[in-house]
Amino acid sequence: MTNPSAPNLDQVKAWLGLAAEDTADDVVLQQSLDAALEQQATRVLYPTDDFGVELFPADLTEAVLLMTQRLAARRNSPEGIVGLSGAGGDFTAARVPAYDSDVAALEAPYRIIPVA
Repeated sequence: MTNPSAPNLDQVKAWLGLAAEDTADDVVLQQSLDAALEQQATRVLYPTDDFGVELFPADLTEAVLLMTQRLAARRNSPEGIVGLSGAGGDFTAARVPAYDSDVAALEAPYRIIPVA
């Protein structure tokens, strides 16, 4: 069951600065959002209200939006390499890091610590 307070496609599009009527990338963005939500759910313990309903505080929402954007952008770099234009017209490649420190910092207060 989807958490009603979880970020949705409209929020993703607004965060990315896309017009609501721009539906060109809706499928990719929704798939990326779904994957980001599933990833996050395996790593964090969501806070709950007095009735036990899971909440999405601003920091967890921001982490999902960052992950969604990252996953959607990866369709253009399936090998994990992006091109960068340097000064003077030089072109070089850079690897997309597997670890996003901003997402980790935003999720840190809610992180599930595995105990062996």
